[in-house]
Amino acid sequence: MRNKRDLRWVAPLIGIAVLMICIIISSVLFINKGSNKYRFYSGDRITGTFTMTVAGDEYDPVEEILEYENTGTQRLKTTSIDGFSIKGGKYGSYKISFMLDNKELYRLTGDAFFEKQTSNPILTFQYINTNWWHVTNMTLTAEMIEENDEWVVNVEVVYSEPLKSGDIVDYYAEKSFTYAEIMQGFGIIQFGV
Repeated sequence: MRNKRDLRWVAPLIGIAVLMICIIISSVLFINKGSNKYRFYSGDRITGTFTMTVAGDEYDPVEEILEYENTGTQRLKTTSIDGFSIKGGKYGSYKISFMLDNKELYRLTGDAFFEKQTSNPILTFQYINTNWWHVTNMTLTAEMIEENDEWVVNVEVVYSEPLKSGDIVDYYAEKSFTYAEIMQGFGIIQFGV
């Protein structure tokens, strides 16, 4: 028969196990509450896709560029054919740019206007990140069509961001540019403000 001394270590051990279980459950509930699940997110905080059509045909830009206001310019990290991701996690302006190739635009449209251009324009999406903990997913689309003998680019942005409550909210922005405006450097659509 065992005496009480041999079992005295069982009660503290059970107490420690119960305390550890309570700490784990509290941590899981805290991390998954409201915006906390985004604050502890370790993946890329800005992800998205870009698609473009020119005169009804699918178009892939020559180069994708990312510029963050404090770190300069770098190539955009692509995750698939049309996808991209950015580490993010900082307040400020993220410029996601796509360089258009006039030779390819000429091939797709047959319009000699593009063949005569001497430089390739850049279409820029400027995302203003207002919270370091945002995890933002965006869908960027552009459509280049001819209207009244002028080439126009219609741009659409659909993006989602979390609120402090943890709810996800979708936002929408659209803008149209003439090709001449893009050539002059005015092809920028701002969102996230």
